[in-house]
Parts: sequence; structure tokens; C-alpha cells
Amino acid sequence: MISETLTITPLHVPASLDAPDAADFRAMVRIGNDEWARAAGTRLLDEDELDVLTRWQSTTDYTNRAVVARRDGRIAAVAACSYDNATEQAAEVYVNLAEEFEDEELHDRMLAEAETLAADDGRTALQSYTIHPAAGSGDMLPSPTGSGRVPRDAFAERMLRNGYTLQQVERTSIFDLHGSFDEVDRLLEESLAAAGPSYRVVSWTGRAPEEYIDGYAAILGRLSTDAPSGDMVAEASEWDAERVRRREERHERAGRLLSVVLVIHEPTGQVAAHNDLGIGPDRTKPTEQYGTLVAPEHRGHRLGSIVKCVGLKRWREAVPESPCVITWNAEENRFMLDVNERVGFRPLAYAGAWEKRLDAAMSA
Repeated sequence: MISETLTITPLHVPASLDAPDAADFRAMVRIGNDEWARAAGTRLLDEDELDVLTRWQSTTDYTNRAVVARRDGRIAAVAACSYDNATEQAAEVYVNLAEEFEDEELHDRMLAEAETLAADDGRTALQSYTIHPAAGSGDMLPSPTGSGRVPRDAFAERMLRNGYTLQQVERTSIFDLHGSFDEVDRLLEESLAAAGPSYRVVSWTGRAPEEYIDGYAAILGRLSTDAPSGDMVAEASEWDAERVRRREERHERAGRLLSVVLVIHEPTGQVAAHNDLGIGPDRTKPTEQYGTLVAPEHRGHRLGSIVKCVGLKRWREAVPESPCVITWNAEENRFMLDVNERVGFRPLAYAGAWEKRLDAAMSA
């Protein structure tokens, strides 16, 4: 039995990647990257070790916990849970298996470990993500939102048999930063004309200017509830200027560069839309789009197109070495997908968003 051959211990978070006790942490990142690459068919989604480490070291806003399973002295799997400390119900749980130890019984055992970590902290809405190739085929699972589907492959089957429900499908899209920007320029010109003089664009790279930090924090807080999330538990995430500064400090420790575009509504001074792009210390790697949001009360003025296009144009100038931008959008978010498709984003992979409600399971 697996229980007789496994040793499960808490994951230690080291002080640095080159510390003597950093091997397990680095193995966690490597195993996770390898499994997602096998599932998606691309290494463009790899996480940077230093970025993950600084995220786990920063405990004021987020909690990250994990356990490591060893078999015959080698790391076979990692189970983890993560959540925003400003929320009360939701936690992301995930399991990654080393390729040579892939086993369905091992996965389920480790998923139970991740669920225990979350439940011990009072979390009742467990959320997880599976990644799938863009060219999925065969038996497909449709999203309950009515938009998108994912293959009913081994990764989806793992979630289903453990009581998780598919709640949403997200599209992972990629934009070639070294390709033509003609459509970006055309769309930006059209969108600025449509928005009119009531809206003004501001942008920066690095730390937020003091005059915009409060408005920026406010729209970051809205991203957790205003972005489409199907029927998943979506709790408000509290952001203020101090939290923005903590994130900036973490990015600096990780060698990350962040570029932000805002649209300001001149009559009220409110931040009406935002877009931010980031990259790790290796500027030849893919760029990640952290978020794009138009406040609901300002939708219909082409502001999403403005922040998207300005962000891409500024980024190509700031980080010309990066080959591409990768972004994630709910399949039901047709407006933003329309913008992405027009400027040249193409599907790279699809993600299934899964949820299991412990409170519902206990009352059944």
C-alpha cells in the first residue's frame, strides 16, 4: 500500500534558493512545472523559482502551505493549499506528481492531504485548476457557464472522482511581441476616439506614483469579484496602498518588472480600467498579464481595448527581449476575448476551474 511506502512531511520554506535546506522547495517548483508542461504540451507556463519563493515568504497577505511525499527517499509528490488572508472561505488546493511516480492512488492520497491543510484553516470552498492542450478532442466536458469545454482526460477524471465540479473554463492565450502591431495601433486609435475626452490614460513601470496608488489599489480589489467566475465562491480581496507597496517590494526581491496602465475618469477621478504586465528576472521569458478589468459602471466605452493596447505597446518598448505575452480569460468573457483575438492573441491552452464545497459535502 502507498501508506506503507510514503513519508509525508511539511514543506520547509527556505531563506534563499541557494540555502542548504532549499532542495525540497526547488523540487516543488520543478515538479509543478513539469506536470503542467506534460498536460499543456508547452513550457511557456513555467513558474520562476525565485518568484514562487518570494511569494511563499510573504505571509502578510497570503497563506501558502504544503506537504511533501517521499518514496524510497525521493520526492514523489507535493500537495499544497493557498489563500488570500483577507478572505474566509476559498482556498486553492493542488497536487503535483513527479513523472516517475505518477499514480492515481498517490494523487488521491495527496489531494486529501491538501484538503486537510485547507480544512484545518477553516476553508470550506476548495478550488483547483487543471490545464489542457488547446487542441483538445474526444470526450469533452462542457463548462456550466455555457462557454468553453475541456477534455475528460486523466487530469479531469482525478477531480471528478474526488468530488469536484467543473465550474468554469478559462482560455490561456498568447500574443507574439515580435510580430505586427498594426492591429494594436488601429484598435487603440478607434478606442480612444470612442472613449472621448472624459477618460485619460496614465501608465508607469515599477512602483506606482503616490497620486494613483489609492485608485490602483481600489480596482485591484474589485478584480476578485467583478471578473467572471461562474458559480465559484468569489470573495472580495482587500487592497490598499500598503498592500500595493508590499507587492512591489516582493516583485523587487524576485527581480520582477511590472508595468501598469490605468484609465482615469476625469469628472470623478476614479480609476475606470487597468491592465498590468509582469516578467521575472530573465527578460527573454514569456511575459505574464496579471489582470485587466474595466469597472462595471464604465463599461461600454472601449476602455478594455485602450488599456490592453497601450500596455502591449509600452511593454514592447520596455522589454524588447520578451517573446510573448500570456493571459488568462474566462471563456464567457466574450468582450475581452474579442479584444484579444483582434489584436492577435491565439489560444495556447485551456484550464478547467474546479470547486468542492466542504460545507455542502458535510451536510449531504
